[in-house]
Amino acid sequence: RCARCGDNVLGDGSGCIAMEQVFHVECFTCITCHARLRGQPFYALDRKSYCESCYISTLERCSKCSEPILDRILRAMGKAYHPRCFSCVVCGCCLDGVPFTVDATSQIHCIEDFH
Repeated sequence: RCARCGDNVLGDGSGCIAMEQVFHVECFTCITCHARLRGQPFYALDRKSYCESCYISTLERCSKCSEPILDRILRAMGKAYHPRCFSCVVCGCCLDGVPFTVDATSQIHCIEDFH
Protein backbone atom coordinates (compact mmCIF):
# COMPACT_ATOMS: atom_id res chain seq x y z
CA ARG A 1 0.00 0.00 0.00
CA CYS A 2 1.12 3.53 -0.78
CA ALA A 3 2.28 5.38 2.32
CA ARG A 4 0.72 8.62 1.04
CA CYS A 5 -2.70 7.64 -0.39
CA GLY A 6 -3.22 4.15 1.07
CA ASP A 7 -4.13 2.50 -2.27
CA ASN A 8 -2.41 -0.64 -3.56
CA VAL A 9 0.72 -0.11 -5.61
CA LEU A 10 0.40 -2.38 -8.67
CA GLY A 11 2.30 -2.67 -11.95
CA ASP A 12 5.90 -2.29 -12.99
CA GLY A 13 7.22 1.23 -12.63
CA SER A 14 4.16 2.46 -10.73
CA GLY A 15 5.84 2.52 -7.34
CA CYS A 16 9.02 3.46 -5.57
CA ILE A 17 10.54 2.91 -2.16
CA ALA A 18 11.76 5.81 -0.05
CA MET A 19 12.21 6.34 3.68
CA GLU A 20 11.56 2.59 4.11
CA GLN A 21 8.03 3.01 2.70
CA VAL A 22 6.31 2.25 -0.62
CA PHE A 23 4.75 5.07 -2.65
CA HIS A 24 3.04 5.47 -5.99
CA VAL A 25 5.45 7.42 -8.21
CA GLU A 26 2.88 10.22 -8.41
CA CYS A 27 2.42 10.22 -4.61
CA PHE A 28 6.11 10.50 -3.74
CA THR A 29 6.30 14.28 -3.92
CA CYS A 30 7.70 17.24 -2.05
CA ILE A 31 5.40 18.08 0.86
CA THR A 32 5.72 21.79 0.03
CA CYS A 33 5.78 22.26 -3.77
CA HIS A 34 4.46 18.81 -4.80
CA ALA A 35 7.30 18.18 -7.28
CA ARG A 36 7.80 14.47 -8.03
CA LEU A 37 10.83 13.13 -6.20
CA ARG A 38 11.46 9.71 -7.78
CA GLY A 39 15.04 9.70 -9.01
CA GLN A 40 15.68 13.16 -7.54
CA PRO A 41 17.67 14.17 -4.47
CA PHE A 42 15.30 14.63 -1.55
CA TYR A 43 15.46 15.27 2.17
CA ALA A 44 13.41 13.59 4.86
CA LEU A 45 12.49 15.73 7.84
CA ASP A 46 10.02 14.46 10.45
CA ARG A 47 9.05 11.66 8.00
CA LYS A 48 8.09 14.23 5.36
CA SER A 49 9.87 14.45 2.01
CA TYR A 50 11.20 17.71 0.59
CA CYS A 51 12.88 18.58 -2.71
CA GLU A 52 16.26 20.22 -2.29
CA SER A 53 15.10 23.83 -2.74
CA CYS A 54 12.14 23.47 -0.35
CA TYR A 55 14.34 21.75 2.25
CA ILE A 56 16.90 24.56 2.06
CA SER A 57 14.11 27.09 2.62
CA THR A 58 13.36 25.39 5.98
CA LEU A 59 16.91 25.94 7.26
CA GLU A 60 18.03 28.64 9.61
CA ARG A 61 19.95 31.48 7.93
CA CYS A 62 23.25 32.99 9.02
CA SER A 63 22.92 36.37 10.75
CA LYS A 64 25.97 37.70 8.89
CA CYS A 65 25.71 36.43 5.29
CA SER A 66 22.00 35.45 5.21
CA GLU A 67 22.79 32.13 3.48
CA PRO A 68 21.20 28.90 4.78
CA ILE A 69 23.24 27.03 7.36
CA LEU A 70 23.73 23.51 5.98
CA ASP A 71 26.17 22.16 8.55
CA ARG A 72 27.14 23.18 12.07
CA ILE A 73 25.41 26.20 13.58
CA LEU A 74 27.35 28.55 15.82
CA ARG A 75 25.02 30.39 18.19
CA ALA A 76 26.08 33.60 19.91
CA MET A 77 24.13 36.52 21.34
CA GLY A 78 20.84 34.86 20.36
CA LYS A 79 21.78 34.64 16.67
CA ALA A 80 22.88 31.83 14.34
CA TYR A 81 26.07 31.93 12.26
CA HIS A 82 28.14 29.74 9.99
CA PRO A 83 31.29 29.16 12.07
CA ARG A 84 33.35 30.86 9.30
CA CYS A 85 31.08 33.95 9.43
CA PHE A 86 31.44 34.52 13.16
CA SER A 87 34.35 36.94 12.94
CA CYS A 88 35.86 40.13 14.30
CA VAL A 89 34.50 43.30 12.66
CA VAL A 90 37.97 44.91 12.77
CA CYS A 91 40.44 42.26 11.56
CA GLY A 92 38.06 39.63 10.20
CA CYS A 93 39.61 36.75 12.13
CA CYS A 94 37.33 33.77 12.73
CA LEU A 95 36.14 33.63 16.33
CA ASP A 96 34.83 30.05 16.32
CA GLY A 97 36.05 28.66 19.65
CA VAL A 98 38.01 31.84 20.44
CA PRO A 99 37.29 34.35 23.24
CA PHE A 100 35.50 37.44 21.94
CA THR A 101 33.68 40.48 23.22
CA VAL A 102 30.90 42.76 22.00
CA ASP A 103 30.88 46.56 21.97
CA ALA A 104 27.99 48.87 22.89
CA THR A 105 26.54 48.56 19.37
CA SER A 106 26.63 44.72 19.46
CA GLN A 107 29.59 44.53 17.07
CA ILE A 108 31.74 41.42 17.61
CA HIS A 109 35.47 41.91 18.32
CA CYS A 110 38.40 39.65 19.02
CA ILE A 111 39.96 40.48 22.38
CA GLU A 112 43.07 42.01 20.74
CA ASP A 113 41.08 44.49 18.62
CA PHE A 114 38.66 45.48 21.37
CA HIS A 115 41.33 47.03 23.59
